[in-house]
Amino acid sequence: MSFRYIITLLLMLGMIVSAHAQEQQKVPEQVYPVLEYILSLPQSNENLDPGKLSGLIDFVGSVPVGSGIALQERDGAAGAFHAFSIDGDLSGVLDYAYNPDIPAYVTMPSSLQDQEWLTPQMNDELRKLTGNGGTTGDIHLLRGREREAITPDTNTGGYYMYNQHRIVAVLPGPTGPVLISATNQVDASEVGKKGCVVGDDKDWNYLYSDETGLNKTGLGWVDSYMYSAYSVIIYVADSSANMLHVGSFKWLNAGWAKINMVKSSHILEGIKRFASDFKAVLESPDLPEAPVLATKYQELLQKSKHELRQRVSPYLQALSNSDVLKVCSNPLKSMVPSGEYLQEMSHGEMVRVLLLKYVKGYIGKEPLSRVDFQPSQAQTLASRP
Repeated sequence: MSFRYIITLLLMLGMIVSAHAQEQQKVPEQVYPVLEYILSLPQSNENLDPGKLSGLIDFVGSVPVGSGIALQERDGAAGAFHAFSIDGDLSGVLDYAYNPDIPAYVTMPSSLQDQEWLTPQMNDELRKLTGNGGTTGDIHLLRGREREAITPDTNTGGYYMYNQHRIVAVLPGPTGPVLISATNQVDASEVGKKGCVVGDDKDWNYLYSDETGLNKTGLGWVDSYMYSAYSVIIYVADSSANMLHVGSFKWLNAGWAKINMVKSSHILEGIKRFASDFKAVLESPDLPEAPVLATKYQELLQKSKHELRQRVSPYLQALSNSDVLKVCSNPLKSMVPSGEYLQEMSHGEMVRVLLLKYVKGYIGKEPLSRVDFQPSQAQTLASRP
């Protein structure tokens, strides 16, 4: 057998494998009607019908971890799907990511700047799901409306605030409990404003300005919007293996002049950005217990702006002393060294900086300045009756 023949055969086999892989990288057609059914629930009064979800749950539970798939467009919005896994049980996700006493940005630090329920009763309903309350085998369906602000986009630096309808559902599944969260954006977002990803995105250091536009050469003037967004994320527990199969479906229409500038590849990278940090936080063996985190959050909320500024100042000084601000456009580049940024920070923004510093100190991310609340102190608090 000649060398040329072997090379040709290998190339042909590679093409076959590649074609087969591409064929496999599709969401089954029968999954789309189920997604449409789920996305109809946030704005309806319909009860959850578990019988309609089995095909979707089976897909998420069996699709290979790491799969990234472009979705069919939805109302002009591009879409993508990504599958990943989390070591642990569903109670951990509920206790940290869906606990109203812990800010959502703790588990989604590179994706979410802030979140607030506009339907206050959701806070009480979600509390009932924490501490194993949502994994008893009963069916739970919660509906609410929320306001979110996201972190700056890694490419443009733009960040957005918008309202959306959300459901949170928990139900029994074939291998353990299943959690579904689905959202529909309400109208277009507020106009995009200039933010900045400072240094490595994995360090969770972000700056925010009130100036409209994008932090990208040639696009500083753009009035951009998130026109529409839809998401479905499903956690399928495998109780015997103590792990979760997670599938995230997302569609997004965003840009300017009512033109969608978002591609499926952009959405996929955004989901991977979220998944990477979500896993890093929830899988950390050193993450404080949920009640400890909630206590720390309340402690920070009760501090005055003056006290918070004193604690945030070393963090901003560390930014000023490094070269990471060079990627930011004005006004942010000049506001941090001058002290103007610190003076204009809201109470909530300072709390977020300090709470994320606190979390970094536990899970192995080196904060820019010393965390003022040491792990040993938290462990002491946790051990108190």
